[in-house]
Amino acid sequence: MKNIKVLLFTLLASSAVFMTGCYEEPDLLSEITTSKGKVAQISVVWIGTTRTTTANTSVITGLTAAPGTNTNFNIEYISEVPVKEFRVYWAPTTTGTKTLLTTIPVGTQKYDATLRNYVLAVPITAQETPKTSRVFFAEIVTENGLLSAQKSATLTTN
Repeated sequence: MKNIKVLLFTLLASSAVFMTGCYEEPDLLSEITTSKGKVAQISVVWIGTTRTTTANTSVITGLTAAPGTNTNFNIEYISEVPVKEFRVYWAPTTTGTKTLLTTIPVGTQKYDATLRNYVLAVPITAQETPKTSRVFFAEIVTENGLLSAQKSATLTTN
């Protein structure tokens, strides 16, 4: 009986070693570190025809305007890869459903040597209803198909 227990234990131990030797652990680090390419980075977005800053040099992103006023939604960005297009969305709130306002092909932006980035001015019109807000979102699509993180600015009517 003792020999059977020893034999059974030996068989179980050797089969466990054999079975675990065939199992290959997934390489989790390679999955999260695989690069799909570079992405354009939006530095800041702001509304208006003049870039305004606060005392600590933060850009004022929002604007209050009269209903129906024409102005610009400005996108300042940097990119190490070619840009395919720009997308501008609007929503009633920051978490509201976004509506595509326009898609702009590359080629209309200007390089600002002082800021060392590109600036794209997109013409927009303030909503007709007084005392309402509309949030505008910017997104950049690069040639490799990757999307930038979205940034937003708010246009309020007085």
